[in-house]
Amino acid sequence: MCRSLLYLPAVLLVSCSMPNLLVSSAPHKIKLKDGSEVLCNGQPEYQAKTGYYRYRTPEKRDGLIRADDVVKIVEQRA
Repeated sequence: MCRSLLYLPAVLLVSCSMPNLLVSSAPHKIKLKDGSEVLCNGQPEYQAKTGYYRYRTPEKRDGLIRADDVVKIVEQRA
């Protein structure tokens, strides 16, 4: 019993330090002003310092898109 209580703080620390692990990884589509669409895995993250959206492609590559070029971000339903 005491040993299992020692694991609780470690589990809480890990879960709080990695909140994106619990976020839905449903595919999203980023629609741009020029009419093109970009597919990404999971929801893109807005980087306030740079003004860009950071996302991961279906090919497991990282990408950046200027927030000014984005019209909307839509979650793809399965």
